[in-house]
Amino acid sequence: MRLVCLILLACFFQLAHGQDYVPLDFPGSTSTRVLGVNLSGTVSGTFTASNGRNYGFTLNPQGFFRTVDIDDSIDTRAMGINRHGSLTGDYLDSDEKHHAFMMQSNGMKTIDFPDATSTYGFGINARGDIAGQYEDVNGGMHGFRLNRTEYLSIDYPNAVMTIARDLNNTGDVVGEYQDDTGTLHGFFLRNGVYARIDYPNASATRAFGINNRRDIVGSYSDDAGTHGFWMRAGSYTTMDFPGAVSTVVTDLNEDGVIVGYFVDVSGDTHGFIYKKQTIATGR
Repeated sequence: MRLVCLILLACFFQLAHGQDYVPLDFPGSTSTRVLGVNLSGTVSGTFTASNGRNYGFTLNPQGFFRTVDIDDSIDTRAMGINRHGSLTGDYLDSDEKHHAFMMQSNGMKTIDFPDATSTYGFGINARGDIAGQYEDVNGGMHGFRLNRTEYLSIDYPNAVMTIARDLNNTGDVVGEYQDDTGTLHGFFLRNGVYARIDYPNASATRAFGINNRRDIVGSYSDDAGTHGFWMRAGSYTTMDFPGAVSTVVTDLNEDGVIVGYFVDVSGDTHGFIYKKQTIATGR
């Protein structure tokens, strides 16, 4: 694993001075996506470098970037981050096979769902449990939850495809599934019981992140494009980065910090961090 530290203080200065949406680009990148945030405000994500490769990164509240590049990989993505700074994500090896990983202070562990042809890690909670996706030998796509050493497959009833995107400390899982008409829906899973998530009048809905208050974020599509959303107790709030063509909200913490990425009018992808006092909640 290679680590590179850079300093970026501007976005945290802007957050501290009350600006709601702050764009975030990894220095020298051609695109950036912010995909996770923990309770301390450290964010994780993925950027594309000028050489065309994807790398993971973290950015802490002090403004230090860290590049995440799994040894001998072709591509690396850092997805979720927990309160201890542990990461999950995935990498592509030299045989072009995708593996999930968990990275902690004492090292990196590869994660492969049993008998899967590919495995992806998306979310991680404080216990180190992981939510993700795997592909079986027949090409079927399933969600999964890894409880330390126990793998549990997640399939929304009668779905064609299921992805588990995130989980909180009580084990609630959110994600998305595709029905037999090809429509995408979000879902919430608690104690073995599924609930569907559909933004009102949307043509597609995806749930990406959940916190310990069971606030949920994601994206939805309508005739005007793709928008982010934040949901609490069944009430939705649309989130659109100012001037963006499309917005995707990927994660949130219990301190009112929400993260994601947007596409600008030139077609370029940028990450963002959002904080608003009216949304902030205590754990």
